[in-house]
Amino acid sequence: MKKAVLTILGVTILFIAIGSPLNIIARLTFQGHMIQILLLTVVSAPLLVAGWKPIKINTFSFVHTCVSWLTKPWVSMLLLLSFFYGYHLPVVFDFARLELYWNHFFLFGLFISCILFWISILYKIKVSEKLWLYAGIHHLFLIPYFLFLYTANEGVYRVYSDITLFMSAIEVCLPVEINYPEQFYASLLPFDPVIHQQTGVVLFWISSCLIYIIVLFCKQSVQEGTVPSHS
Repeated sequence: MKKAVLTILGVTILFIAIGSPLNIIARLTFQGHMIQILLLTVVSAPLLVAGWKPIKINTFSFVHTCVSWLTKPWVSMLLLLSFFYGYHLPVVFDFARLELYWNHFFLFGLFISCILFWISILYKIKVSEKLWLYAGIHHLFLIPYFLFLYTANEGVYRVYSDITLFMSAIEVCLPVEINYPEQFYASLLPFDPVIHQQTGVVLFWISSCLIYIIVLFCKQSVQEGTVPSHS
């Protein structure tokens, strides 16, 4: 029952991140994008992993070998960091936002890499000290990106500051049969991109740290037997 509840919560959060109006808000402001990524990678992914029992794929040995290798702690961490940094390179991010399917490709890849990452945290690492060290190193690798955005004096991503690119990014999500005037898009772009970059990374950093601490304490409690394990 508990695993079913966790799975339902994980699917609900996943829908909120991808299928709700938040997906449109993420195209309007970078702060909305960071909230979307937070829900996708730090909330939905661990809930789904905790709700699903690890399944060994014995029918296809090659697939089982690949999954086992990809869920090794350091491999899954490098994979997640590669997708996170690769997606958020300004040139890549601006390009992805102008293409509906490429944006979904990067979001899907980021989500799958997070699933592999949380499998390694919840099921592969057994020693509590290594668990905290692993999570701490992962957060340290994210600091350069957050510092870069927080200290930037201008908007890093042009889709949040250039009206032409902003219009193209929004048009991807609007009905093609309706022609909106430029004033409509200009009215949607009253936000200071620098402020939203700063608030977005601070919100993501603090929230992700708190969620990691909660998950790690729950995992440690399960290992020590203070909370019954359902895996």
